[in-house]
Amino acid sequence: MKRRASILFLILLLLCACAKEPAVDAHPEWNDYPIRFDDVLAAETIDGFTLNESNDVLSIAGLWYATWTAGEGVTIKNAQDKDATVYDAQIYLLLKEGQTEKGTENDVLDWIEREQGRYETTETTLTVAGREYRVLRLLSGSEDNPYHRGAAAFLVFGANAVTVEVLAKEDFAGDTEEILQRFLEHLHF
Repeated sequence: MKRRASILFLILLLLCACAKEPAVDAHPEWNDYPIRFDDVLAAETIDGFTLNESNDVLSIAGLWYATWTAGEGVTIKNAQDKDATVYDAQIYLLLKEGQTEKGTENDVLDWIEREQGRYETTETTLTVAGREYRVLRLLSGSEDNPYHRGAAAFLVFGANAVTVEVLAKEDFAGDTEEILQRFLEHLHF
């Protein structure tokens, strides 16, 4: 038994020695931002919103996710009859680190198609900090969707893609397109 444990320990030691050196921090100035997705993207929290969730559990697969909320959360039953918390407004940020620019462009087209399936939409573009985003105005959601309106931006940069979605309940007083633009101004690439 001791021999097996010793062999296992040696194998682990060898594997650790073969591990990749830690990457040099390319953006140390990002350390103060509440959200940092590797050295690819960082995000600041904008006024009126609070960081609600950040999930890098899928980062091994190249997916990163974060949300910010405004207002008090209310528990509702979702379409799957499970409890869900809905806020006056919510910002969703999703980053996908892809393998190729073409593959990532296809991912963005899939994201856009999903939005168009959930909302009546119109499309425009928005340039922020020299980056041109494809923007969908989300005009009206289905009856079972607690968020009745919003705006979503999509960007491919290299082999990476990012989408930012601002959703709001019907009685939310804020302008979702203005919030989207303000949030995009607080993204760092």
